[in-house]
Amino acid sequence: MNNEPFRWVTVYSAADAVEANIVKGLLLGNEIDCQLLGESLQSAVGEIPFAQTEVRVQVYAIKERHARELLVNYSQEQQSALDWVCPNCNEHNGSTFEICWSCRTPRND
Repeated sequence: MNNEPFRWVTVYSAADAVEANIVKGLLLGNEIDCQLLGESLQSAVGEIPFAQTEVRVQVYAIKERHARELLVNYSQEQQSALDWVCPNCNEHNGSTFEICWSCRTPRND
C-alpha cells in the first residue's frame, strides 16, 4: 500500500503560534486537514535559537498544491495590508492588529 499521498508536508513556517493558528484556521476552513509542529517551543524563545522556534504548518501531500495556492493569497493579503493609527490614543498599530495594543480600541476601517 502506498501512503505517499498521506505523508505530512510542511507548507508554511510561521513566526509564532498565533500566526500558525490563523493559517491553520484558513486551511481547515477550506477543508484541508493540517497539523502544527513546534507550537510548544514558543515558550522557549530566548533559551533556544529563534529560528528553531518557528511553528510549521503541515498538510497531507495530496492537499499540498491546494494549500499552497491558498497561502499565496494569504501572503499577498498580509503584505498589502496597511498599518493603522488608533483614533483614540494615536498609537501606531501593525496591520494584523484588530484592536489597539495600547488602549484596546477596536480598529475602524
